[in-house]
Amino acid sequence: MIVFKAACTYEGFMAPKTLEQQIAALIDVHGPITGRQLTELLPGASPIRIWKICYQSNILSVINFARYYLRYDVTRDDMIRLSPSVLRDFLSFTLIHLSGQGSDAVDRAAILANKHRLISLKKLKFARHTLLSLSPDILEKLHYQACCFIAGDIAYFLAHEEPRIHGPTGAKLYGSDIDIIVVHENDMDPDLIQRAEEEILTYKHRCIKDPAIGQEIDFLFKPVHKMLSQFSYGDIHQKIACKILYESFFLYGRLDLYEKLKTDLDFTGTVKKIEDDFTKALAGRKETIQKILSLKPDDLESMDKNTQSLFFFSQERLEFQ
Repeated sequence: MIVFKAACTYEGFMAPKTLEQQIAALIDVHGPITGRQLTELLPGASPIRIWKICYQSNILSVINFARYYLRYDVTRDDMIRLSPSVLRDFLSFTLIHLSGQGSDAVDRAAILANKHRLISLKKLKFARHTLLSLSPDILEKLHYQACCFIAGDIAYFLAHEEPRIHGPTGAKLYGSDIDIIVVHENDMDPDLIQRAEEEILTYKHRCIKDPAIGQEIDFLFKPVHKMLSQFSYGDIHQKIACKILYESFFLYGRLDLYEKLKTDLDFTGTVKKIEDDFTKALAGRKETIQKILSLKPDDLESMDKNTQSLFFFSQERLEFQ
């Protein structure tokens, strides 16, 4: 954990006149720091201006330790983007440093990357614990008739614990949701599925309300035939379902069923479609970054909707099916 030194004062000598000089002076004192830490030290400057200066500066360098994955966003014309967003990437997964601090920056990046890995493993363990909390007879049926998996930022070791407020209850939560998918055999007992859903829902509410836990679980049960039908990769809900399976981690149940679904996803050509969308989203991200870098300071706050959707955090969430 980085410990900020006492705030710099410039009494007795000329204070830096430009924002770039202020950033350099702060990093000279504190060493390599994340985009979020930098914005906290410069509360009067907009994050987008800080980001732009850091990436265009001749005296500042940036090092990034994120991985990128495909997201679907109905606020965009093509409905695809990469996560983390450009701003989230800068705040959470980027270190800014001076030329003589390169070695320290690499070391710090490795420490922070490992921190996110440990958080992801912690959430993965919590997801497994959620399933293991089910009644023994339900758990036995899932073991033989279903496969359970998890996806999202956890699968890419990018999970975080930044606090947020749960809208419906006002409870304080830590980090992103934990999404659990259960694909079960077509003839699995519907009453047992209903019981499983009710038990997980009860467990979910308890985890949200307990301040010592502060985790939100989202889950979905669906039969194999529905999962297979979603491989057509037609509407946005089918695309989300396929992407979740594509990037997922196995949690519990029948590993053979899980591997068969993953194999069929590739055999049907759906994996290629997902990877093609990733390539398009990556190109869109690069174009957006170049566009923002070319904007004048007065134009930064008036970006078009598509540009904003790639730079800022997306508030749009689609329920997986």
